[in-house]
Amino acid sequence: MKLLLLSTVIFSFIGYKVSAQSNTPCTAGVITAPNIAVNASCTFQAGTTVGSTQQTNAANGGTPTCGSMGPDVWYSFTAPASGSINIQTSAGGITDGVMALYSGTCGAFTQITCDDDSGPGFMPQISAGGLTPGVTYLIRFWQYGGGTGTFNICVSAAAAPAGNTTCAVPSPICSGSPINFIANAGGSSADVINPGNDYDCLFTSPNPSWYYLEIATAGNLIIDITAGADVDYEIWGPFPSLANAITNCNTYGVPQDCSYSPSPIEQAVVNGVITNQVYVLLVTNFANVVQTININEAVANTASTNCAIVPLPVGYTYWNAAYNEGVVDLVWGTEFEENNRDFVVQRSADGLVWETIGAVAGNNTTNNAQSYEYTDNAPLTGISYYRLMQVDADGGIEYNAVLSVNTTGIEPFTVYPNPANSSFSIYTKSKNTERVVLTDMVGKTFDVDYTTTTNGLEIDCSNYAAGVYTLTVVSNGTAQSERLIIKK
Repeated sequence: MKLLLLSTVIFSFIGYKVSAQSNTPCTAGVITAPNIAVNASCTFQAGTTVGSTQQTNAANGGTPTCGSMGPDVWYSFTAPASGSINIQTSAGGITDGVMALYSGTCGAFTQITCDDDSGPGFMPQISAGGLTPGVTYLIRFWQYGGGTGTFNICVSAAAAPAGNTTCAVPSPICSGSPINFIANAGGSSADVINPGNDYDCLFTSPNPSWYYLEIATAGNLIIDITAGADVDYEIWGPFPSLANAITNCNTYGVPQDCSYSPSPIEQAVVNGVITNQVYVLLVTNFANVVQTININEAVANTASTNCAIVPLPVGYTYWNAAYNEGVVDLVWGTEFEENNRDFVVQRSADGLVWETIGAVAGNNTTNNAQSYEYTDNAPLTGISYYRLMQVDADGGIEYNAVLSVNTTGIEPFTVYPNPANSSFSIYTKSKNTERVVLTDMVGKTFDVDYTTTTNGLEIDCSNYAAGVYTLTVVSNGTAQSERLIIKK
């Protein structure tokens, strides 16, 4: 049986004061649970179940579907325009909490989802999409197994998922230009939206995102699909044109390739594709959490696809990051923008796992040059990475180039060749290398033997499988990482 793996998009928060919580969601038929403002970002606020009682009658939400019940408290919030939210909790006196999300009206609440241990430690967290903007929803919290105590809670808005939830409106992609998108969550399944397709190995198809590719050069089309938690896919074709693919939506036959594994890492393969053929790719978010999914050309891919079909919402004129007296200054400019809602600033310690640290509003649609800036006042120590997630008015997203910043006096290392085949060199000024480690895409680590040379280190990688790795070098007690591709 497939396991449901839960993850979350982690946000950096700006605060809102929660004054109290209520033991019941309603009073005299009116929702009276205190409202938590849903901001683009927020900080945890203190909550407590001390003094509350356990209530499982229908008027108070009935019995939730997860977690052993105890005295519970309620909060309310208004769904943001994106219809997507993140609810996080952290431990206080309570270290094992449970939380449920409800819709409806007083006396007739419906549980949307319930979570026990998806947050840090044994605390709950919920990411949900498909909520109706402007409508009030309820949060219920209690300690697992009974008892009372304190905790922290926060609600923040997430970007709206892409609108390509049907094969009648697939989004264009090209395999040679990596894309990242926020997965649909809390929505309908592909077999409900488009029930006429043959979904083959997909026993369930929740939260669909549809894409199409146009072949530019014949060969073997091999696409990597990666995320933080369980995703699946199917790919259909060939179609003679996009128009034909859309016309046949809801009547797709047996796919070219399909996977229903519990892995967050998938690889779609179609051998022998021909120039000008069109293929339709379905990616489903089985984990049902708001997460970033990445689609990229695999190392073994030999075909190419047409990137001219992918429109650019923003034309960047510059993008720079620099360390300056304890902070990192980020600046960028655009020559045009189309339906550009905002720029979300993201940071990473290794170039693979990203966190959101802030946002800057865009200028919607303009042909005038624009300038932007953002300051990271609490940068990471050592080498860190930055990128911009540009968010459209309809929730679609694009990422720009990744920049690295060194906040210490340690000289960064370089790798050549990259991609590597049988060996590669690490050029570094440090003479005190303590350890070299390769980490593959599923998190398995390998301590690597190396030979010290005049300019750095020489590595034999002939015994490692082809793929994408994180290369980490530890020198003088400080670790630095770079992305490394090994080809065979």
